Amino acid sequence: MSIRLRLLLVLGLLLVAFAGALYQLRRAEQDHIARMVEGVRDDSRMQLAHWADLTGVSLRQFTSDFADWSETAAFLEKPDPAWAKAHLDESLPAYGLDAAWLLQADGRPAHVAVRNPAVPLPDLPPVADFAASAEARAFFADSPRGPWQVVAARVGGDRGGWLLAGRAWDEAQVAHLGQISDSRVTLLPVDAAPPAVSGRTVRFSRPLNDWKGRPLRLLAMEQDLPAELTSSIEWDGYVIRLFIGFGALLVLALGLSVRSWVLQPLRAVGDSLARQDPAPIAPLLERRDEFQHVARLVESSFAARRALEHEVSERKHAEDALRASEEQVRHSMSLRARLARDLHDSVIQALYASGLGLEAARTQMSKNPFGAEGRISDCIVSLNETIRLVRNYINDIEPFPNQDYQTFGAAVRALARTMHALAPVEIDVRIADAAAARLTPAVEVQLLQIVREGISNAMRHGAATRITVTLRDEAEGAVLEVTDNGRGFDPAQRAGTGRGLINLGERAAEIRAALQLQSAPGQGTRLSLRLPPSGKEPA
Repeated sequence: MSIRLRLLLVLGLLLVAFAGALYQLRRAEQDHIARMVEGVRDDSRMQLAHWADLTGVSLRQFTSDFADWSETAAFLEKPDPAWAKAHLDESLPAYGLDAAWLLQADGRPAHVAVRNPAVPLPDLPPVADFAASAEARAFFADSPRGPWQVVAARVGGDRGGWLLAGRAWDEAQVAHLGQISDSRVTLLPVDAAPPAVSGRTVRFSRPLNDWKGRPLRLLAMEQDLPAELTSSIEWDGYVIRLFIGFGALLVLALGLSVRSWVLQPLRAVGDSLARQDPAPIAPLLERRDEFQHVARLVESSFAARRALEHEVSERKHAEDALRASEEQVRHSMSLRARLARDLHDSVIQALYASGLGLEAARTQMSKNPFGAEGRISDCIVSLNETIRLVRNYINDIEPFPNQDYQTFGAAVRALARTMHALAPVEIDVRIADAAAARLTPAVEVQLLQIVREGISNAMRHGAATRITVTLRDEAEGAVLEVTDNGRGFDPAQRAGTGRGLINLGERAAEIRAALQLQSAPGQGTRLSLRLPPSGKEPA
């Protein structure tokens, strides 16, 4: 690991450690503040619950006083409006109530006392709900102008009537509750957003349930945090900012020092080595620290490198000359192998065919002098063609015997006529023009040499009297065949005994064709060459 990377890693670890310590400190401070705020919130919640319960004390006191009074039970048996007005109606202001209901056991109202007729009364539940659940005897009921707090009590035993006391929770009541609790109190709908702690204020709510225990309204309270808690939060924030500033200054100073004393000299050395130029390390040579020695070593390495490059250049020139010489040798060997193959397949075969023709002319000389003279003329033509081929080899020209013909089929037929003129053999040529039209000139050269070798072998070794040359199209590509009715041979015994079969394999490999030789003693020979599907020589 490089020094630069190590220094950067150390700085990174310091930053991580600083950030971790800052995170832990901040988290501890936040937990401490959260506990303090939660304590204030719990106290405020208990305070709100206490004051909300106190609002129901006068209602419970009213219902307790009048429900246990025997005259109230007597009133239900024999209603007296004057008594109800004198006792119930006049008692509402003293208890701080807005309404009171005196109901019979079946729920029929015996008397309704109202403090302010302009305030709409709430919807009360059936009397059966009071009897079924004790929780339904202290509840909130809804009205057009807001909720009412209602308390119910039994009058005259289990089979008696009911006394209900109610107070409207209007704006004045809510404002009074906020005043005595030293907070801001509001009534919110049930689906209002949940209260949360925000900034320097705590917010929470308390549901106001109806006689079935369902929330009717939310009594929300908002209270400012105590001054000492706000001061503590501000002081904690100041300490955190001071710690951040000090840590950032420390890391910045360390980073600048490392950059100036270590990273910049390392960068200069690196640039000098990368550019192979001593200019970037010139300022380091004037310093009085460790990097002066490093700069001198780099400067001396440049001189050694220049000497080494000179030596490497000389060796490279020698290697290039040796490589060129080896390439010439390989090219010469390739030309030699090609010349040997072409001489065997072209010149030797042509000379042998001419020899066969002269031998046949000698045989005919005594019996058919005119026929022998014609055969000798054909041999002279063949020898002249052979001389032309040899001249082409001398001039390093690709021997292409069919260059005077328009198509591959015409070249094969001309070759067949020449060979027929030299020896009494019947040669049948069957070339499909469509298959021949797809052959490239290079492929035609190789195929023509293979045909020449096949015909010559059939004449020389097989003593064939009929030879067939075929080029046809098949599903997997064009197929060239040379078949004869000669004496045949065993391919396993003849493998490797001469250049003929080797040359056939090499020519087939050059055009990526599949060569197959089928023969047996007394059964003739079939030479088959399957070309690639395109019928073209690979690029």
